[in-house]
Amino acid sequence: MSGTARIDSVDALRIFRTVLVKFAEQAQVSLGDAEGEMARVLVWLETEQTTFWSGQIRKRHDHVEKCKEAVRQKKLFKSPTGSTQSAVEEEKALRMAIKKEEEAVEKLKAVRRYIPRLQKEISMYKGGVQRLSTTVSSDIPLAVSRLDKMVQALEAYASLTVSGGGADDSGELFQRMARAMGEMETPPTDYKPLRQKTAAVERKTAVPGDVRLEVWSDGLITEKERELFSKIDSEKKSPAPDAAIFVENEAWTSQKIYLERVAGEDGDSGWFIGRADGAAPGEGVLSMPVADLLQSRQDLREALTLPVGFLIVIEGTGVTTVLDDKGKDVWSGIPK
Repeated sequence: MSGTARIDSVDALRIFRTVLVKFAEQAQVSLGDAEGEMARVLVWLETEQTTFWSGQIRKRHDHVEKCKEAVRQKKLFKSPTGSTQSAVEEEKALRMAIKKEEEAVEKLKAVRRYIPRLQKEISMYKGGVQRLSTTVSSDIPLAVSRLDKMVQALEAYASLTVSGGGADDSGELFQRMARAMGEMETPPTDYKPLRQKTAAVERKTAVPGDVRLEVWSDGLITEKERELFSKIDSEKKSPAPDAAIFVENEAWTSQKIYLERVAGEDGDSGWFIGRADGAAPGEGVLSMPVADLLQSRQDLREALTLPVGFLIVIEGTGVTTVLDDKGKDVWSGIPK
């Protein structure tokens, strides 16, 4: 049995790297175009269409009043023969004017009705593509960097195999390879700062908030992941709908958030949602009923059943970590 590995073509890795970079560029352009088009339509509804139909209501209402006056004048004054004049044409014009005014009113109602619906759809779309967006902006660059290190390590190994160098040279090359491969390893994450952050929250000074219309930037929990929460070995209990849940201000703007449940007093669910991206904390903490939060984040329903001591991390790729009260990652051990 040979003591060396067979390396057919390092160029294949280089080709794959090029294709990966091109894919990331094209995906970023597509995501940007889609988001720009959605923003354009939303602005069109909020500004142009709202202004246009508000103006149309005023104009058409004025026209209705003029038509009513024309009917009144026709019926008020008699003909030269002394008979009552026919107002059929004027009444017909009045009915048309009223119909057009009602149409404008309905159009404005539809615009105002669809603005929040579109905002909700945009939020759901962003949650749906968040994993792809994170992959394109973070994971692919990291993969490209790892590919570069792999090529470097393989080239060093190939040069050792071809040259048949001495023990001293081979030892140095293997050390370089080990260092290159070692740089590819991801160090374990320390979650203590997140728990410390939760412990420092002043719940009594939290101000009432409403995040139902906010657009969350982190990845939504998928249906499959929601099912996996039932496989976590723990006593689960859903918080009361009117129990308070606390959210770090502007946490919804972060692409990486965490949820932690601590022991709470009466009326307190114990849950806190905060940023997990290392950015400076938002100013203040918001308090709201659990039911209000779930109106915008239905995907968190199963996660909120976990008991005191559990910590959940969510980012663009969905749920990445679930720690129990002893600090053990129970998420990685669940069969996916």
